[in-house]
Amino acid sequence: MPHFYVKPENITDNNFLIEDEQAHYVATVRRFNVNDEIMIFDGLGNSYKAHISEISKGHISGKILSSSYKMPKLKINLYTAIPKGDRFEWLIEKAGEIGVAEIIPINTKRSVQASFSKNKLERYEKISIAASSQCGRNDIMKISEPVDFKTACANAAKDKNSLNILPWESADKNETLKNISGFTSVNIFIGPEGGFENEEAEFAKSLAIKTVTLGENILRIETAAIVASVLVLNSHE
Repeated sequence: MPHFYVKPENITDNNFLIEDEQAHYVATVRRFNVNDEIMIFDGLGNSYKAHISEISKGHISGKILSSSYKMPKLKINLYTAIPKGDRFEWLIEKAGEIGVAEIIPINTKRSVQASFSKNKLERYEKISIAASSQCGRNDIMKISEPVDFKTACANAAKDKNSLNILPWESADKNETLKNISGFTSVNIFIGPEGGFENEEAEFAKSLAIKTVTLGENILRIETAAIVASVLVLNSHE
């Protein structure tokens, strides 16, 4: 059954309300009608089976029938350089589908120094919500404002309960992603086109961020981000 996002404040006292574009999509595009059952989620881990009682222009309302709660067992924070063009939007979509918790864009020495407008962040949030709807997850991947690479490293290193890894083409070939069952959170650092500079990698290592290899092939930013995330997920038991 399709899975639609409803703002948490629009789910109260066993009632729900879908508004605006989402209401149009559910009623007109997906052709749901009064008395149909629908699955909704609030982005906070809660999923609901619900009954549609009323449909009007820009509004769908109804009753909650049952609920469940589910959040990912492993929290992956993706600190990544920003790919060019629409490749970043592709990365947001796919990272959201596989279960990444947050994307934190980073500005490195070899990347364009980026910042996001309010409109751009809103667009990225819509892509993330759509990814959650598509894959059936109950939470929504967060997209943060870009930060400087060294600041990002320092922030990640503060959490002593997280595993911090940096895929790097110059890493020892034996340094691969192995069983990480002892961690509930993993911070992954993905470099720009051309890779991290040696000084950046050494700075990360000085903060106990582990450099690892993703293999012999040179990967694009978005490819490396997804490959590393999937390897981490598959290594977690």
